[in-house]
Amino acid sequence: MLLWTIQHKAAYDTLLDTGRLIANEKYLLFDGQFRSSYDWLVDQMKKRIGMPPDDIKYPVWAWYQWEGARKRLDMRTHRYGGEKGTPIVLLSIDVPDNMVLLSDFDMWHVILNDGYLPLYGKDDIDNPSEDEKLKSWENVFCVDIETDWWDIPKSTQATIWELKKEWVLKAEHFVLAG
Repeated sequence: MLLWTIQHKAAYDTLLDTGRLIANEKYLLFDGQFRSSYDWLVDQMKKRIGMPPDDIKYPVWAWYQWEGARKRLDMRTHRYGGEKGTPIVLLSIDVPDNMVLLSDFDMWHVILNDGYLPLYGKDDIDNPSEDEKLKSWENVFCVDIETDWWDIPKSTQATIWELKKEWVLKAEHFVLAG
């Protein structure tokens, strides 16, 4: 499956040196509040694509589709956080399909905010139980369904347990403009 991932230059250097890149927990954007959402996603990955290698706790993130387009990200307009002058690398990668979990980028933000995630507006319920809320989060994986409450082009993210050097098709270097 063709994907794109944006990594700091230091992470890319690690990939070149070791042959693989795994998520380093200290660089994840948790701030304490998102950990339960990330842990839920990790559990879903274990159920849907299998267990991670022993040294991996969190996934590497990539893009399958950005704003309705199934093509390389346009780094002139793509939002990527970081300080001005930070060197980054856009990697085009080819990952075996069975090692990828796709999810809807915009729906993921409902999960990050600990909300209820109906697939369609008519499915929304008042005061869902914790079980109903957690079950609704599985709608984030319905990436092939057009919902009736998103008025924006679909962006689909991908998570993988690790990135292997042999999956890299192309590496493009950039510096954040700020």
